[in-house]
Amino acid sequence: MAQSSPEAIAAGPEDRGATALTSTAGNADHGPHVPRPREGCEEIVWHPPANVESRPRVLRWTCECRSRVYYLVVGGGRAHIRRSDGPGPHRETVRMRYHHIERLWLKILRGQAR
Repeated sequence: MAQSSPEAIAAGPEDRGATALTSTAGNADHGPHVPRPREGCEEIVWHPPANVESRPRVLRWTCECRSRVYYLVVGGGRAHIRRSDGPGPHRETVRMRYHHIERLWLKILRGQAR
């Protein structure tokens, strides 16, 4: 299965008939491009890596041609978003339920959260 297009992701799970996040097998070097943050966008609180999952799995990612790359990660019954700003340590959101993290992921893809 190829990675979903940004339009399909932006449509939201209810528009696609999905009930949960699914794994993708797209090209790891190319995902959707994240637009510049919109004025008044939601500020995400980023934390140091917690590394609490025994087997974290990256379901979705943004294009690695940008200096900042986002990864949607699941594991241990929860999900979070990882932000990588290059060679330094990455940052993460708190762990949350799948439907909450998918909403946050869509906000990032739309430039509504940063």
